[in-house]
Amino acid sequence: MNQLVEWSLERVGLLEEVKDHLKEDAMNLSLGQQQRLCIARVVAVEPEVILMDEPASALDPIATEKIEELIFDLKENYTIIIVTHSMEQAARVSDYTGFFWLGELIEFSETSKLFTRPDNEMTENYITGRMG
Repeated sequence: MNQLVEWSLERVGLLEEVKDHLKEDAMNLSLGQQQRLCIARVVAVEPEVILMDEPASALDPIATEKIEELIFDLKENYTIIIVTHSMEQAARVSDYTGFFWLGELIEFSETSKLFTRPDNEMTENYITGRMG
């Protein structure tokens, strides 16, 4: 096995799960495994920034937890930008959060502040469920 492939799969916690199936179609993997494979492909090129668009969308809670644990691990070495509609996920995994409405950045701050003491009334209305 190529060292870069092995390193990337190990980095995302997938090597042990797929090491005996490397020649098989990736579509045979579970959705969570497919998502981690996509992330393995990204970390293989060692980018400065990783953009994740809905990284746990359509995943079950166990697969979602694996992705979120991976995000915590990866953010030690990479800047990670996550687009998510899940406020709960944003609160769990992010250090900073931006709230966008119709393509406009309404507010950006430390996640704990944005979710507990937002500066913008629209942000507060959204996170409290009064709009959106």
